[in-house]
Amino acid sequence: MRFQRRRVLVTGASRGLGRDIALRFAREGASVFVGYRQRREEAEECAARCAAFGSEARAIALELDNAASVRKSISGLPALDVLINNAATIRDQFFLMQSDADDAEVIAINLIGTMACTRAALPTMMRARSGAIVNVASVAGLHGSPGQASYSASKGGLIALTRTLARELAGQGIRVNAVAPGIFDAGMAQRMDHRARDSKIAELPMGRAGRSEELASAVAFLASEDASYITGQTLVVDGGMTA
Repeated sequence: MRFQRRRVLVTGASRGLGRDIALRFAREGASVFVGYRQRREEAEECAARCAAFGSEARAIALELDNAASVRKSISGLPALDVLINNAATIRDQFFLMQSDADDAEVIAINLIGTMACTRAALPTMMRARSGAIVNVASVAGLHGSPGQASYSASKGGLIALTRTLARELAGQGIRVNAVAPGIFDAGMAQRMDHRARDSKIAELPMGRAGRSEELASAVAFLASEDASYITGQTLVVDGGMTA
C-alpha cells in the first residue's frame, strides 16, 4: 500500500495500459483521477473499478491539445502527489505520405499535451516540495521506427523533457522519470497489423509481448519512495528489444 493518502492522475486511462496503470495505483491505496479525452463511459468504468479498492476515484476529461482546458481541469483537482503522463495518439505512415495535420496532432497530444499537464500540476507540487512525475515514452523514441516519424519524434521529445525537468525540479523535491515500453498485450500494439506484431514478438529475446501489469509495476516503482533517489531516467521495459 505504497500510495495510501496519495492523489494520482493518470492521463489516457480509459483503456489499455493507462487503465491498468490506474488500477495498480488504486490497488496500492491511492486516490486516482482517471484522465480521458473521448471515452467517458470507459473512463467512468475504470474509475468505478479503482474505487472498489476503497479509495476515491473519478474520471476527468482532458483535452490535451488545448492547454487552457487542461489548466482548468487540473486546477479543479485536489493537490496531486503523482502525475502519470500516459495519454498518446499515433498515426502510422511513411514520412512523405503523412500530412502536416497528422504530424501536428501527434506532437500536440503526445508532447505538448504532456507539457501542459505537467505545467498545470507543478504549482501545488512545488508548494508541497514533493511529487513524482512519470512520462510514458516508447522504444520508438530510442531507436529508428520506420512509419512512425511523428510518434517517434514526440516520444523522443518526452525523454528529453524528462531529463530537463528532472534537473530543474530536483531542488523542489520533485522527481521526473520515464518508462519506454516495447510491445505489450494492451495499448497501441494491439492495433498493429497482427502479422507485423507477431513478427516483432518473434524477434524479441524474451519471445513474448509484455503484460500490462508489468508496465504498471515499473511505473508504480518510479512513482514510489522505493525510487526516491532516481530522477531523470528512462526505464526501458521491452523484453530485450533494445538490448
